[in-house]
Amino acid sequence: MTQFTSQIYFYLEAFRRGDADDAFHGLLEMDRDFPLELMEAYRSERHLEVREFLLQVIREYRDRSVVPLLQEALRDPQPRIWRQALDGLVALACPTALDALRASRARVFTDQREAEDFRRWLEEAIEQMESRAAGA
Repeated sequence: MTQFTSQIYFYLEAFRRGDADDAFHGLLEMDRDFPLELMEAYRSERHLEVREFLLQVIREYRDRSVVPLLQEALRDPQPRIWRQALDGLVALACPTALDALRASRARVFTDQREAEDFRRWLEEAIEQMESRAAGA
């Protein structure tokens, strides 16, 4: 276990105990060189609330190295997860993030209502990024 991994789990336990603010700020104040450990924590986590929290932290780093993780999270069946991923990609505002959003148009759903909800959010995110790019 690396130093970063033990710190991450320390703050995740604080989150689980209800200390979300300290956990959030503690993770943000850590050394910026640990995105892989944070992404591994997200991928290994099973609790929805903790996964959502981790994505909130990850998106605040605004590091382009997390685009593949956020793109992966766009395929999650939980709306709370894919909405965090959308927010993170929009916050990055880079061509790679926009490509990830556009690629997600191909996502397949079994439930029509879920598909419509996802597509509405996705198209809004793409529109926001394209508008920013056009104004730049």
